[in-house]
Amino acid sequence: MPGPRETKTKTKTCPSCGGTTHLERRYDILTYQGHEKRIRLLGWWCALCGEATFDGPELARAEKAFVELKAEVDEVLTPRQVAEIREKLGLSQREASELLGGGPRSFQKYESGKVAVSVPMSNLLRLLSADPARIEELRLLRTSRQPGRIRSGARSKLDSRSIRGETARKAAGD
Repeated sequence: MPGPRETKTKTKTCPSCGGTTHLERRYDILTYQGHEKRIRLLGWWCALCGEATFDGPELARAEKAFVELKAEVDEVLTPRQVAEIREKLGLSQREASELLGGGPRSFQKYESGKVAVSVPMSNLLRLLSADPARIEELRLLRTSRQPGRIRSGARSKLDSRSIRGETARKAAGD
């Protein structure tokens, strides 16, 4: 049994090659479409093949760093930029999801770095950031689509025919 000043070295078996891994903090290189990002992580590093496995917070850090690298390469917004724009627009994560789409928890996922924001969503957020007053138009559209409103395709066609007919009558002088 180790004494008070001794520490027991922990090891695990490497899932890739069966070698021995040791818990160490090292640099790892993330790669996406020929681009690289270097990040220092605490993980189980294999002495034989050089592979590493990560647990808990370190895995989350690695995933977030990869999402940021992907955002940079794909020229989409980073998690921090998404949060800044959403806050600038005065939207909660839930309201942003309802107004802009992407699913009920999409903005939580974008901002935490769990999911990369799409190119169309990035473009929409950039446009809204440049003209924040436009968010009110989206709120009005959402309100007009609430239950109790007529949304029938047949009604819409009837309305457009009625409008066309009225316009034609006015043009004929009736």
